[in-house]
Amino acid sequence: MIKEECRQEAAPLTLPDLRLSVSYEDALHYAQARLKMLGSGNLKSFCDAQQLTYTNVVGLKNNTLKGPQPRFLHRLLGSLAMPTGLLQYPPGSKTHRFVLSSAEALAAFQEQLTFLKGYE
Repeated sequence: MIKEECRQEAAPLTLPDLRLSVSYEDALHYAQARLKMLGSGNLKSFCDAQQLTYTNVVGLKNNTLKGPQPRFLHRLLGSLAMPTGLLQYPPGSKTHRFVLSSAEALAAFQEQLTFLKGYE
């Protein structure tokens, strides 16, 4: 008998549309403002429900984490119903950008960010 290997075809890696991306700073500002909307009493239950580390979420909310945390922010944005892709751009730099799924998602992000900045 000859063994046949079952191989699944992996989808090719496509080039992300950089016009749909936002900076780390904007994504961080958005997440911080959304977390502040939860209030201190609801933050712990949010973290438990989303399986996020409470200490890290509080650190991100209060901007007390040591250095940028792009992967954690990426995961948190998904938990805030704002799923993104994460990439380093420009190539070779340590700059991260968050790519939204569509022009509509980008417009919603920008509209919400403007709203949230208006209340600071």
